[in-house]
This record gives sequence, C-alpha cells and structure tokens, in this order.
Amino acid sequence: MSAEYDVVILGYSETGIYAAIAAARKRARVAIVAQNCQPKFPHVHILSNLTKKLDQVNRSRSFFNSEVRSLSFESIQHYMNVVDRSHQEFYDPAKLATLGIEFIPGAGEFCRKPQTGFVVNGRLLRSSAYLIAKDYRSAIPDPPGLSSVNYLTADQLLLRVPESIAIIGDDPIGIEFAQLYARLGSRVTMLLRQPHLLTMADPEAAFLVQAALEAEGIRIINALHIKQIQQVGPKKAIEIENYTIEADELLVTVGWQPMISDLNLEAMEIYEPIQLNDRLQTNHPRVYWIAHPVQSIARYQTDVVLKNLTSLPIFKVDYDRAIQSVATEPECAWIGLNESQAHRRYRKDVLVLRQPFSPLMQAQITGETTGLCKLIVRRSGEILGAHIVGSGAIEMINAISLAMSENLKVQCFERFSPASPAMSEVLRNAAQEWQASTRNQFLQDLRESYLAWQRGRVK
Repeated sequence: MSAEYDVVILGYSETGIYAAIAAARKRARVAIVAQNCQPKFPHVHILSNLTKKLDQVNRSRSFFNSEVRSLSFESIQHYMNVVDRSHQEFYDPAKLATLGIEFIPGAGEFCRKPQTGFVVNGRLLRSSAYLIAKDYRSAIPDPPGLSSVNYLTADQLLLRVPESIAIIGDDPIGIEFAQLYARLGSRVTMLLRQPHLLTMADPEAAFLVQAALEAEGIRIINALHIKQIQQVGPKKAIEIENYTIEADELLVTVGWQPMISDLNLEAMEIYEPIQLNDRLQTNHPRVYWIAHPVQSIARYQTDVVLKNLTSLPIFKVDYDRAIQSVATEPECAWIGLNESQAHRRYRKDVLVLRQPFSPLMQAQITGETTGLCKLIVRRSGEILGAHIVGSGAIEMINAISLAMSENLKVQCFERFSPASPAMSEVLRNAAQEWQASTRNQFLQDLRESYLAWQRGRVK
C-alpha cells in the first residue's frame, strides 16, 4: 500500500507549523496532527519589551515634567490577549488548508500492525516520513524540599510584582525573567549551577551580560549544590552552602524536557534515550525528531530535515551555523565557534576582531553604549563565529548568519555602506580591523608611493 503523504508532522506547535508550511512550499503533501499541542506566544517577550520602554522613559525623565513609575498589569493582560489572538490567526487551520496542509485534530500513536503508520481518530496515516515536532515543558530538578513549596516554571507568567524572587537555573529564559522582574521592582537573586551565566556563549560576551544584570541590582550566586528548600512563613527558604536565601516567589528554569510519551514510539522500536543521527533520524529511518526547544535551532533542524525529505538525503546538521540569542538588554546573540574553540581547531590561523559599541553615533544618541561585537575569523577572512552583545544584536547576527551560509568572508562587510547612524556600522568597523591586521606592507608602501607621485604631479 502506497504512502498517502510525503510527511506527517506530529505536533501543532510553533515548530510543527513552521515545518508544515516549509514542506508545503516545497510541494510536499503534508498533514499535521494536533497531538495535544498549541502554538504558544512568548508572553515574556511582550513584558520584556514593555519594561525596556519603561526603562528608556525613566532614563529620559529629566527631559519631561512627569515620570512613568509602573506598568498597569490589567492593560498589559488585555494587550497580550490581543496580540495572542492576532498571533493565533496566522496559524489558523483554515489558513493552513489554503496552502494544501491537512490539519488533523486530536491525538494518536504509532502502530506496527496491521500496517506501519500513525493512527489518529481511528484513521491510519501512512507517510514516507514522520516528523516529531511536539512542545517541550519545563524540566523540574529534584533538590530536597522543592516539591513541598509552591514554585513557578518558565511556562508560567506571574502578573504581579513580588517583593523578592529567587530564580534557580541559568536557562536563557530564566535570565530574561530575572531582568524583567528586576525592572518591575523585585529584588532578584539568581542561583546558578554553572560558574557564570550563558556558559554556552563566548565567555567575554557572557560576562558582559552578567555585568549588565548585576549593575541593575540582580544578585547572581553560584549555587552548585542546594541543600534544602522549605516554606518559612510566607517566604521560600533556599539553603545553599553556608547560608540561606529567602524570597517571596521561586522560579525554576533549568531547561526543558520533551513530551513524547503519548506517541507509542516503542511500536516503531524507538526506545529512550532516543538516539539521533546527524540527519535527525531516529533508529527508525522514517521517523525524524526536532529535538530542541529553542526556536532558532528547531527551525534550523527543520530546514535540514526537509532538505533531506525533498531531495537527496545528503544534508547534515552543523550547529556551528545555528543562531542562539537572549532577549535581555543589552541583547546577546551568537553563532558558530567561540574564541577557545576556534583556537583549538585552527590554532594560529585565527584572528579575533573586537569592536565596542561606545564609539558608534547611534549608541551615543540612544544612550545604549554597552556593547561588543566580537568576530572570530581565519586570516583569509572566513567567518568562524560571531558573538554580539548590545542593542540590535539579534538583528545583526542574522546578517552574519547569512554571510556564513553563503560562504562570504568578513571583508564583505567592508564593502557595503550602511545607513548612518546605525548600530550595524560596528560590522564594517570589524571588517576594517581585519583589513588593518592582515595588511600587506609591500602593497601599503606601494600605495603610499603612488599617492606621493600623484601629489607631485599637481602644478
């Protein structure tokens, strides 16, 4: 019996919908099963954006006769609901149907008999490939006493301002929550399991973000071992090492875990822990899994899978080409190798280009002078990695990602003339730094002699 679809996507999530639309545009026959998923709008990003505006207004209060002191949570809730509804309209099943995507409500599971496929609502879906794109939920650690207190996770948003809040974990969304509540007036304490924030990023960029958060009053403590968590009156008490932290609220952000137990993967002889190859196939060659909760990486994985499904299966994941970011202020975004990784791989054939934001006219105008653009390149100009901290970092990293995907070298940024004033001028400054560090002295002497000769011809 032939397959009914080219790909069946399991999970009506942000990633699943992205995959369905991308596959349909490649002329694939696509079905997407809801599988207890719903596209989620990142409410924390709305609040973060509003607190950034609040901070900008208060930093400029000397120019005005009044001051904005707080946010109206009732108005914010209404605004978030409006944005959420608008967001949902873009992913309405009826709109997906206009692209040729069949939406199948309900949840199902894999089956082996009488035929291999995915059964949902009593219907057997046979496909050339199945793509798991389900939601993730917050991972819960097991320090002693955590289950005895009420705590928040990254899936929840507290629409009130606690006097104090402790955050366990260093997941990027936890860092965003930390700055959010600090700007709303809470005393924030972050308890890290790692030596510093953002250990997956370049240390120089991570330290700059950490310094910016500490400057806003956020207390950051390395708590590798939590001895006990308990309720003491109205507060949560977290005992670490030789002292105790007390807070009105406790937020746990230690990562994410997949929700795939309802798929009956055992029917396809797929057992946990699930192993993926570099094409994101499970040990069953027709079952693929988008195995990352971060949207930028999940979409990168989806693009690799769809290339293999709609052409020759020769494409492999290369996480050096995947973007990661944190929507703090200043923003932090990175792609590719960090400095130590580049030196280990290419040894002396590595140049590190550092350009601060402070000399930029746009940074001076907006007052956002905290920032650094750090490009890791080979002497030939090949871009190995980029790590940007500062206003507009997330937008700039997209430009660098495009340059890397097209195998463009750092000197391409020296050849374009950006609108000015703009933060992106920092990329051209970095390219000019590369030009200066690799300059051929003979050619420079020749150019100087030519210019002297030209001056001598002037009558």
